[in-house]
Amino acid sequence: MDKITIYQFTDPTCIWCWGNEPTLRALDYLYGNKIDIEFIMGGLVEDINTLFDTDGNNPHAIENANTRIRENWVAAAKRHGMPISEGNIDLYTERYTSSFPQNIAYEAAKRINPQKAKHFLRRIREATFTEGKRTSQIDVLVELAAESDINPAQFIDEYTYGDAQADFMQDRMTCRRNGITGFPSYLIKSQDTSIILGGYQNLTTFHNIIKRLSNGSIKPRRVGPSLANVMEFINRYQSVYPVEIEVAFGLDKAHTDLMVEELVASGSLISMPIGEGRKLTPSVISSTANARRTKKKPTTTSEFHNEKNNKTMEKKELKATAKAENATTKSSTAGKAATSTKASGEKCSSKGCATSKSKTTTAKKEKQTVKA
Repeated sequence: MDKITIYQFTDPTCIWCWGNEPTLRALDYLYGNKIDIEFIMGGLVEDINTLFDTDGNNPHAIENANTRIRENWVAAAKRHGMPISEGNIDLYTERYTSSFPQNIAYEAAKRINPQKAKHFLRRIREATFTEGKRTSQIDVLVELAAESDINPAQFIDEYTYGDAQADFMQDRMTCRRNGITGFPSYLIKSQDTSIILGGYQNLTTFHNIIKRLSNGSIKPRRVGPSLANVMEFINRYQSVYPVEIEVAFGLDKAHTDLMVEELVASGSLISMPIGEGRKLTPSVISSTANARRTKKKPTTTSEFHNEKNNKTMEKKELKATAKAENATTKSSTAGKAATSTKASGEKCSSKGCATSKSKTTTAKKEKQTVKA
């Protein structure tokens, strides 16, 4: 039986890509290794200065852009249900004007470990939208990489000196070849057929396409919406939002809220407010996740020397920060030559985020219209 591969054309800071996380997580949960889910980085914001003010004379252009983006996020979150943090955002500044660093960071992590890179991408999204972190900063990216069990020093080397930037440029070319001008978009491939979908998609659409491309041979597993199964889902992914439970188990909001409250009351679940929503985590963190958070003090001579070496590595990472930021600037410049799609920023609708100066191209013959 041939596998189905789902490629998401994306940017880590795209609000509608964040909104489609419940669908991707449900696909992973219900189909397992019957399908593959991969990501192609597109680069949403090349330069925030030209996002809403193109003449370059407005001294408050970046501040205004952050405000407008925040408004887009709020409107989108109300529609797709994935929460965002409260308060103003400070994602872009005069120093950090692009979302390209987050894209390149994913490529760097992918070169180290493709599976861990997917968890890393999720953490970038989560940190951006629910924690208010400026995820274009290299120190923030290093922290998130470490949380994803990616060696920080190796990540810095790949980000700064490796081929991550070239990989990103190649991904942007892939977007162009497929006529992608907004995120999320999807390419669903079997051995013989490819289908392109633009914009936010629901789980039913993917069920129908997977069934069609596999001639009915690839089916989702049946999982009942019991408390035990919901808790197993949360334990598996560690950080979950209620709408992800709704999508994976086919529940409505009221039923989901009742189950969550019962699990919280039993002490199995921790609920943390996030804006108008909440984040759910198991009350007992898995041993792997706990190991990432626990830092034991040195008690022996060898442990002391290990900690000393770790501090030396941290100093090297700080020295590499400036070089990494300079490399990002070079990548942004190279991006203009690599693709004719000029992405000056995001324009979000009810289905996705489009680049504000994108020239729409026709996708290849493999593109088909699908009624789902």
